[in-house]
Amino acid sequence: VAQMEALKANPQKMAFSEVYGALQTGVVDGQENTWSNIYGKKFFEVQDGVTESNHGIIDYLVVTSTEWWSGLPDDVRGQLQTILDEVTKTRNDASTRVNEEAKAAIIAAGGVVRTLTSEQRGKWVDAMKPVWAKFEGDIGTDLISAAQAANATN
Repeated sequence: VAQMEALKANPQKMAFSEVYGALQTGVVDGQENTWSNIYGKKFFEVQDGVTESNHGIIDYLVVTSTEWWSGLPDDVRGQLQTILDEVTKTRNDASTRVNEEAKAAIIAAGGVVRTLTSEQRGKWVDAMKPVWAKFEGDIGTDLISAAQAANATN
C-alpha cells in the first residue's frame, strides 16, 4: 500500500476474485500482479495495458525458526540446506520461466506492455525513498541496501 501511495495512487484492498470485475467496470484502473496472474486471470483483457516496473520480486522460500533450525544435528542441517537450496533455485527458475511465457502470451494476444524509460524508472526510485525510510526500522538498513544494489542491476 505504501508503495502505491508514494506514487500518488489510491490503492484498494479487495478479494483477488473481484479484481477482474473491478477492472472491467472501472472501479479500479489497474492492478499489481505477476505476469502469470495477469495472464491466467485475463486482467490484460480489461485494462488498457500493463506497465512493467520491476519494482518488486516474488520468490519462494522456506522459513523456519532459528531454534528449530539450530536444533537439527549438523549433518541433517547440512543435507537439508543443500536440498532446500536446490529446490528453491529450481522453483524460482520455473516461476521465472512461467512468468516470461505469460508475458509473451499477453503480447501475442494483443496486450500492451509499457516499459519504463531510465528517466521514469529514476522517478519511481526517488518516489520510493520515503517508503524505504518508513520501513527501515522493521526491515533493517542492510536488507534495504542489498535490495537497492540488486535493483541497480535490473
